[in-house]
Amino acid sequence: MKVNKTRIKISSKRLTALLLLATVSTASLQPAYANRKSQAQDTKAQAQSDLSSMNSKINSITVRQQQLQEEINALDAELVDLLLNMEILSDDLKLKDQQIKQADKDLKAAQEEEATQYERMKTRIRYMYERGDSSLLEALLGATSMADLLNRVNYCNEVYDYDREQLAQYKETKLQVQNLKSDLEEEQSELEEMQENYEAQEKDLKKMVSEKESTMDDFDSQLSQAKVLAAAYKDTIHEQNQIIRDEEEKERIAAEQEAARRAEAERIAQQAAQEAERAARQAAQERQQAQANNNSSANNTAGSGSAGSNTGTSAPAEPSAPSGTGSNTSSSNQTPAVSPSGATGSDVIAYATQFIGNPYVWGGTSLTNGADCSGFVMSVYAHFGYSLPHSSYAMANCGRGVSYSEAQPGDLICYGGHVALYMGGGQIVGAQSSRSGITTQNATYRTIVAVRRIIN
Repeated sequence: MKVNKTRIKISSKRLTALLLLATVSTASLQPAYANRKSQAQDTKAQAQSDLSSMNSKINSITVRQQQLQEEINALDAELVDLLLNMEILSDDLKLKDQQIKQADKDLKAAQEEEATQYERMKTRIRYMYERGDSSLLEALLGATSMADLLNRVNYCNEVYDYDREQLAQYKETKLQVQNLKSDLEEEQSELEEMQENYEAQEKDLKKMVSEKESTMDDFDSQLSQAKVLAAAYKDTIHEQNQIIRDEEEKERIAAEQEAARRAEAERIAQQAAQEAERAARQAAQERQQAQANNNSSANNTAGSGSAGSNTGTSAPAEPSAPSGTGSNTSSSNQTPAVSPSGATGSDVIAYATQFIGNPYVWGGTSLTNGADCSGFVMSVYAHFGYSLPHSSYAMANCGRGVSYSEAQPGDLICYGGHVALYMGGGQIVGAQSSRSGITTQNATYRTIVAVRRIIN
């Protein structure tokens, strides 16, 4: 009896030891793999976050570079237009200089002719004064007939009238030439002032282009650094991905080995269970045999008796393997992805002429306190609901183009770097210069580069 019990106990302990060994092996392998893989996943997640931030910075720098390049291109175009306008203005200045020189010659000729005519008239008057009335009387008495007398009287009157008329005519010519020269000199002064403004604009534009190009260089440097960092983050992600793959491969191998160990443990457990079951059956048989032997001995001693038997059953415990389930969940966030008042060109001119005499102010837009040429045109048209740019260069592209011969009141007359409103009759109104202010002028006083119609 003691031997059988000992065998059952030994089998049970062996089964328990095998199951414990399998459990400990599994538990000891998992933390080592999980720890390194988790660290790699955390490092990868941080690198991905840094890479996303760096890509956003790269995109922001790229967009700003594109905007800056567009600004540089616009400034370059404005600078080219300004240089073209300066060239046109230079030609106009040369023409004004030639006109002034010609006016000087004409004025000098008129002055000389006036002096000559005046000297002739003085000579005749002096002759008549020195001879007295006797010369005139002799001329009249020397007439051979009444008709000859009348002719001589008429001749004297005509000579006198001719002298006065010629003198008055040359005085008028002299005055016209003087006025023309004065107008030309004023126009020349305005053009020279405009030339100074152009030179100041050129200096400012070149400075702005230089500053923006410097900013562009800085963006290039930032972009280069950002790309280097982004490449480093990508390398880190690749490295962590490799580590994760390596660890997952180790986990797979460990899982396969673990499955093999479990299978072996189950096999051993089944074998132990079978041995235990056999031992239990053998023990039961031995008990039955012992009982039978005891009964037989008793019968022999007593000479009589009855036979009996005891039966017993036992059900060995079936081993069970632990099982577990797990689930992985993942989530992803998605980011969703002036109307005109119906005025006529004549209405525009009627309104604009109210401000004649007001000052010229560079960069200004006030019709009363001061405006420059494009600011004046812009503010006049704004009164009627039109939105025009504050730039003579841009205005040359507004509305639709017409020829000067087709110009109507209200049309824009565009010159190199200057703009005014056509009044009709070959006249313009606009903010001319700091000397003239808002005034009227001959439309063809300088080269016209475009005529634009705003009101259809």
